[in-house]
Amino acid sequence: MCEKLVVELLKEFVSIDTTSTERKNFDKMVEVISQRAREFGLVVKKIVDKKKIPHLIISLPNAPKNAKKIIFLTHYDVVPPGEGWSFDPFTPIVKEGKVYGRGASDDKSGIVAGLIAFKEVLDNGLVPKVYPELIVAGGEETGESVDFFKEIMGDIAVVLDVGPEGLSIGASGVARIRVRVKGRQAHSAYPFKGKNAIYEASKLINFLRKYAEELEKTRVSQYAAPEHYEKLPARLSVTMIKGGVAPNIIPGECELIIDRRTIPEEDAEEAAREIQRVILDFAHKEGVDVELDARGLINGWVTKDEKIVMKFKKILEDILGKEVRLVVELGGTDGVHLIDRMPVGQFGALRSENNIHGIDEFVYIKDVILVKDFVKRVILTEF
Repeated sequence: MCEKLVVELLKEFVSIDTTSTERKNFDKMVEVISQRAREFGLVVKKIVDKKKIPHLIISLPNAPKNAKKIIFLTHYDVVPPGEGWSFDPFTPIVKEGKVYGRGASDDKSGIVAGLIAFKEVLDNGLVPKVYPELIVAGGEETGESVDFFKEIMGDIAVVLDVGPEGLSIGASGVARIRVRVKGRQAHSAYPFKGKNAIYEASKLINFLRKYAEELEKTRVSQYAAPEHYEKLPARLSVTMIKGGVAPNIIPGECELIIDRRTIPEEDAEEAAREIQRVILDFAHKEGVDVELDARGLINGWVTKDEKIVMKFKKILEDILGKEVRLVVELGGTDGVHLIDRMPVGQFGALRSENNIHGIDEFVYIKDVILVKDFVKRVILTEF
């Protein structure tokens, strides 16, 4: 019965195109979720923020209002589907224990898991030990929900917009560096009269590739990574390059964007300054002319409330029947907007193999059920 309802809700929600960049069908999506929640006997409150984006706060009618408030955080908007899908991204397909479609994993799986967990608590006459709120936000993918997230108040938060590889207790930070490499423009028939900025930039790119390899080995967190790495390392990548004016012109400028992921032990601003110093030192030695803009965007973070972390860990271990690793996310999460006022745990159905933000996105039905069980057990645990 649970699996059938998971598939039913996922198909219904995924079939509504909620592309964030267009704010597409936001009102329709909120209305459909609200209708389902009310059918389940849940209490629904709609909030429209200053940006005119609708959000939902869903709660249990029988929850003790004087108990600790636990926030379960999800979002209904999705990234644009892009090209190359094997099927219509908003006509969900069920195959081999998976539901395919844009948003099936990120993050409509979290909404479905939360709704069914709340429903089961109510249907089975179970007594909540906390006051749970399922928050379903819009505008998350574009960053427009940040102000709304910063207004959320509670005692503990659970972000459902992550994977199930372990109990996640933190996330990486981000620094971003823009480098303008300068050369001298000339006609391509006379390359000796110019200085090719793309060739100059390639020197820096090769240096940064080697620097990034060393950084991963030497700048390592005390916390585990959810996958690939044993411990979470600092990471650096050249992610964009822009140069050239026309096919017959030696380019006089080339721009690079560098993405630097920080570990929780680092400060994002300091990481930005550090890579700026490294680049300027290299440029000086190699005679490369550069201008830089280096900024720390988001600090990494970790929940240090050991009592809360151990409660979450025990719940998961009881469900899974095995030891659960504590991990810190390779990317950023919305927990960064809550950690200043409450401990944050993270567990969801978004495995990296699910093609999140890619073509043919999918979610394992069993993972949605697992997240549902986790949410349900949290509601029935005294914190």
